[in-house]
Amino acid sequence: MTWVIKCSGLSKLYRIGRSNVTAAEMLNARLRNMTRMLMSAGRVQPKAPPIVHSDAHRVLDSSQTADAPPDHFWALKDVDLEIAQGDRVGIIGPNGCGKSTLLKLLSRITGPTSGEFRFRGRLISLLEIGTGFHGDLTGRENIFLNGSIMGMKPAEIRRRLDEIIEFSELGEMIDTPVKRYSSGMYVRLAFSVAAHLESELLIVDEVLAVGDAAFQRKCSEKMLEVADRGRTLIFVSHDMDAINRICNRGVHMAHGRIVGDSMIGAEAGMRALSSVADITRSYIRAGINLQCEQVWADPAESPTFDGVIRLDAVRIIDAAGAVRSEFDVKEPLTVEIEFEILKERYPVNVHLHVKDLSGHYVLVSMDNLIADAGAHRRPGRYRERCTITAPLLNVGDYRIDLEFWPGKLPEHRFMKASVLSFSVTDDSSPEGVRGDWPNQWPNCIVRPSLPWWIEQPWRP
Repeated sequence: MTWVIKCSGLSKLYRIGRSNVTAAEMLNARLRNMTRMLMSAGRVQPKAPPIVHSDAHRVLDSSQTADAPPDHFWALKDVDLEIAQGDRVGIIGPNGCGKSTLLKLLSRITGPTSGEFRFRGRLISLLEIGTGFHGDLTGRENIFLNGSIMGMKPAEIRRRLDEIIEFSELGEMIDTPVKRYSSGMYVRLAFSVAAHLESELLIVDEVLAVGDAAFQRKCSEKMLEVADRGRTLIFVSHDMDAINRICNRGVHMAHGRIVGDSMIGAEAGMRALSSVADITRSYIRAGINLQCEQVWADPAESPTFDGVIRLDAVRIIDAAGAVRSEFDVKEPLTVEIEFEILKERYPVNVHLHVKDLSGHYVLVSMDNLIADAGAHRRPGRYRERCTITAPLLNVGDYRIDLEFWPGKLPEHRFMKASVLSFSVTDDSSPEGVRGDWPNQWPNCIVRPSLPWWIEQPWRP
């Protein structure tokens, strides 16, 4: 398929600290320094404490400054990226990884330090709230202004005007100056203009996070619609659900470089070696170690609640009783909990909350069918097991919250969050859940093997 965007060795160098200081700013700085010197004359100033940097979550990596000039860093470094016509590319990564810098280069807001990029067709970008809007103009007037900035002719804008206004749902506010709009109303109008004007490429930064939930869903559907018409979409977001739902290709960036691409290794006529779900999953999982067992050998260090419940151990085991953190989709897994009731006070129920790493609930299970919910638990050691049958869960990483419910009041409970975590994998065996389906399984949370019945055509 023909490329519409092609980047070769694209790099962008920025200066650390202030740059392009004006003469007025230099004069003001000198005056402030002189004032501080006069005020502090005769007084001993304490030595400023050294600045301590934490390596755990640093925005800048040493690779970004190693070969850069003094007081400079590479916001982008040697980025090679080719995007085909009709692709819906989701770009993910932590703050400061270069996503917005890449979009600004592609939108020609700034130029690269080295390397080059080319694109084919008309490009429309939505990067910041209110970009291209004039506060004193009405929403209707700003549609024409914004469309003109994006290279559209007045006749093209008039042809789409009613659609833009209807999609934005601003109603009579469309004839109100936009300086009276909320940030969400800004986004509604800006996205409506960008999505409805005719272009071959649409670039959307994570400004949609400002809009309300209903409008975000509406924007997601619109982006899928424009992509189905052959337009190319580049979408940056921290919402992994939106990336998985909208995009057919995922690109992971870190410290100014591309570190993951679901299309790397794919050849014509063959599916990619990974999927968008694989890219988002590896990004969410970065820095997380799976924990399949926790044991508190010392009762003094065990989690306790109200002097009544003490948690001693919790683990994930397989059918043979071995503690494991990774399971195939065809394997059941069992959660084992050991706890002690210290005093007979509450009718304790045990609850398991299974979630994915994004925090979405997969399932909740409780022991209320085998434990007498009305009777107080007698003191002593308890061991309970809950088995998650297979096939049920889809490929992915999961965590378990453990909850003891010692009464009827919702706030009167003992919760141990993320006490366990585990991973589900797929060996793609034809005898498994997928049968003879050779392609990537959809990114749903559960994957049950449901019964089917097919009535064959009746023949005399």
